[in-house]
Amino acid sequence: MGMNYSQIINETARLANIVPGIFRKALRDINFKGYTIPAGWAVMVCPPAVHLNPAKYEDPLSFNPWRWEGMETNGAHKHFMAFGGGMRFCVGTEFTKVQMAVFLHCLVTKYRWRPIKGGNIVRTPGLQFPDGYHVQIIEKDQKKQDQECTFTK
Repeated sequence: MGMNYSQIINETARLANIVPGIFRKALRDINFKGYTIPAGWAVMVCPPAVHLNPAKYEDPLSFNPWRWEGMETNGAHKHFMAFGGGMRFCVGTEFTKVQMAVFLHCLVTKYRWRPIKGGNIVRTPGLQFPDGYHVQIIEKDQKKQDQECTFTK
């Protein structure tokens, strides 16, 4: 079965979420693993730490869009919170996904690319390329542009 753009978008958001932390206020005392978080305290969730959990994601540092095959990911859950969660779910989520899907579609159907230099990855905890990641983008042959692009495993 072919891959769809939502799998690529989810895997990209899992690995390269730009939000380093999500803050919430404890409305009541919360007991967690033997510790008490008092009411009124701020709690910070670090999505990159959640998204790279090897107990949930096999080989969590690898880009593997197929891991999303057959999974429902329209909302947030405790293992995937790329766009927030609960009452504070990002209002621009669907718009962002559409923009990413249009960009990916144009990129893979009209262009090809090759890496030139860079690509060293640093996690702080977000994903950064301190030396950049330079690619050469070349327009595909006009005859081949009409061919449908499919992803295979």
